[in-house]
Amino acid sequence: MAVELNEIEEAEVDLEEWLVEQAENGVPEIVLIGLLRDYADDIEQLGYVPRMWCASDR
Repeated sequence: MAVELNEIEEAEVDLEEWLVEQAENGVPEIVLIGLLRDYADDIEQLGYVPRMWCASDR
């Protein structure tokens, strides 16, 4: 499945906005970094992004 450049840019903007919102709401940056790393590791291991995350996936 080909991904258009504008879809990548839109996803990037959405992620940036979410991260800023979390930081502005008091979530420490170190927590956000940890979450991103954990999810990246899970996705890399699975080879895809689960459409639902559950405790057994983590």
